[in-house]
Amino acid sequence: MFPILNLGPLSLPASPLFQLIGFWLGSSLAERRAKIAGRNPELLSKLIWTVVVAGILGARLSFIARNPSAFQGEWTSIFSLNLALLDPIGGLAISLAALYFLASKNDLLTWSLLDDLVPLIAVFLPAFYLANFASGSGSGMLTDIPWGVYQWGGYRHPVQLYYLFSSLVVLYLVAIRHNPNQVQPGMIFLSFLSYTSGYLAILYAFQDPMNNLVGGVRVIQFISWAVFTACTFTLHRFKSSEANDAAE
Repeated sequence: MFPILNLGPLSLPASPLFQLIGFWLGSSLAERRAKIAGRNPELLSKLIWTVVVAGILGARLSFIARNPSAFQGEWTSIFSLNLALLDPIGGLAISLAALYFLASKNDLLTWSLLDDLVPLIAVFLPAFYLANFASGSGSGMLTDIPWGVYQWGGYRHPVQLYYLFSSLVVLYLVAIRHNPNQVQPGMIFLSFLSYTSGYLAILYAFQDPMNNLVGGVRVIQFISWAVFTACTFTLHRFKSSEANDAAE
């Protein structure tokens, strides 16, 4: 769509730029909300940056471990900025391990930590969807609707924009409207996960499944429905527990 942004004499890749801006704004909002909740924003910032760096390094090391032949005779490419040389699953696993280790070390393994991370993710997701729209990644199914966009040889659902608008609504409902001091720990995280998995479960029907089909089942959509169901059930339990505590 618009992979390059021309800002005066500068030509910048749109997708990474949107994601960097989203991460910066999200981390700033997360620190601000943590301060409102009476927690240490500096510790949260340290946690976030450590996890991100660990995830990037883990993604590169995982890619090298899975594709060693790609670097034979070209070992300097290990330090390449090419995002294609990253393994997202490996990076996610390493970042989650780093998060668990640091949270355990600092006695932060609580629902409140997950609540504190929600603003970061809630701001980053719209930036991520806008980046996908700019690059054409995650394109929609072929369609003849009037608002279809031309991508990859045909008019398709602008599913990235569907995700974008949905994520902005969730950002407002969960990470901006609620005061973190006025809700039970864990409610912000579970609400965010429930809303996000809900719109993914519905809107993924308009996305080209690519390699995410197993036996005719859209794997991501199936997982989204499962997460939505589990989160909704857990939220109901939380609210019931809160009501019982209030009654007592």
